[in-house]
Amino acid sequence: MMSVLVALDAGTGGGKCTVFDRAGRALASQREAWSYELIRDPAIPFVKGFAFEPAAFWAALCRCVQAALAAGHVAPRDVAGVACTSQREGCVFLDAAGHEIYAGPNLDARGFAAGMEVLGTLGPERLYQITGHSAPFIFPIARYLWFRQHDPRPVAHLLMISDWLTYRLSGVLTAEPSNATESMLFDLRARAWSSEILERFDIPAHILPPVVLPGTRVGAVTAAAAAQSGLLAGTPVLVGGADTQCSLLGAGAIDAGDTAATLGTTTPVQSVVAAPLFDPAANLWAGCHVVPDRWVIESNTGDTGDAYQWLLELVAGDRSPAERYALGEAWAAETPAIEAAAFVGPSVFDLTKMRPNKPGGLLFPFPAMHLRPDRAALVRAFMESVGYAIRANLAQIEALTTARTTALFLSGGLSRSRALLTLIRDIVGLPVRIATEPESAPLGCAILAATGMGLYPDLRAAVAAMVQHHDEAPDLARAEQFAMGYARWRELYDALDNLSI
Repeated sequence: MMSVLVALDAGTGGGKCTVFDRAGRALASQREAWSYELIRDPAIPFVKGFAFEPAAFWAALCRCVQAALAAGHVAPRDVAGVACTSQREGCVFLDAAGHEIYAGPNLDARGFAAGMEVLGTLGPERLYQITGHSAPFIFPIARYLWFRQHDPRPVAHLLMISDWLTYRLSGVLTAEPSNATESMLFDLRARAWSSEILERFDIPAHILPPVVLPGTRVGAVTAAAAAQSGLLAGTPVLVGGADTQCSLLGAGAIDAGDTAATLGTTTPVQSVVAAPLFDPAANLWAGCHVVPDRWVIESNTGDTGDAYQWLLELVAGDRSPAERYALGEAWAAETPAIEAAAFVGPSVFDLTKMRPNKPGGLLFPFPAMHLRPDRAALVRAFMESVGYAIRANLAQIEALTTARTTALFLSGGLSRSRALLTLIRDIVGLPVRIATEPESAPLGCAILAATGMGLYPDLRAAVAAMVQHHDEAPDLARAEQFAMGYARWRELYDALDNLSI
């Protein structure tokens, strides 16, 4: 009998189900895009609310499970276990009957005013020292306070989205440290809910579920979930984690000093540390890894995947999505470097400069008769900007850890781009360890499930069996050229950072 592992992944842009064998090979994957309700606040025009319909999201994921099992020719009885990962900061509130009364993704900023209240009451320094995060405007702490002010319905349970999916599968209320950290209700050092924060804001502790280790078996697929998803009732349900930390695990970044960039909708850059590490400037985020006794320190390259999709639609919108991506790959690989620079997504993580009127743009030499940059050059400039921004964010981490990165782990959907991987390798000037499975978040989730089910004795053994890499060294001549390009890009970035539109 074949033993497979099912990973559900609720991302920002859509839901996905991936089926892995015990060697970490993806047998099938099915994704379905989803959309959000946009809610505007005329009183604060730059603050946008986003909401999703829980039943629709759950139904989409169930369809993905059914399609993935069918595509992989997997019988439900062969599923050894299922675990869930999700976007960070997104959360769901349940009433006493277990029904969803609020569901918001990581984009929902309706708690902005409540976030200002949090900063004014607790202070940004103390908040950061407890939670490892600052600027609480999109975090569940702010959204809970906002909801309490605007909705009379009492909240019985507050769940991060990955924990909500676990609840939908098994009926069990639970939490784990990597995504609990993203609530800003969690004590990073203690790996427990913060009694100080709960008491200060009069948040009842009973609305927060018990915290267990990622990979813990907490229940089984219920009859109702089985009927919707096609999984077998009684299939073991295990705890997953936050998508970025699951991506670290799925890329093999588990030891202190391992540093990875997950090339997705956004591109977080995280380094694994053996103890909680805090930025004196309270800019870089600290968090919990899904690996026990490991933490992370994070800078973030910002909007990469969505920005790239926008650019391709702009310059090649008359073609299908597959044709646009193929063109972008060819343009980036074949176009010679020109003195163009892109500032339309990738950025240097700095929460002290959250300005909605910050300009973006595509810069290039004035188009004279002998030099007319075309759309291929602009796509190449965008890909270079991803590499430059990763280098800048990596430098911020190294300044805090005082350790030089010896290799950079790369994974995520955009790691399918050979042109982008080559540019990143040579721009950062480091050896890169490219995960052969780009979808490292679902793979990390499957690794947790495999370990929890006893298929491997521990996470290290599971990673050794289920994660493969392709290692590459940088082209030193190109790295030297890109060092000059990086200096120019950073100078322009800083100049734009001081402008407004």
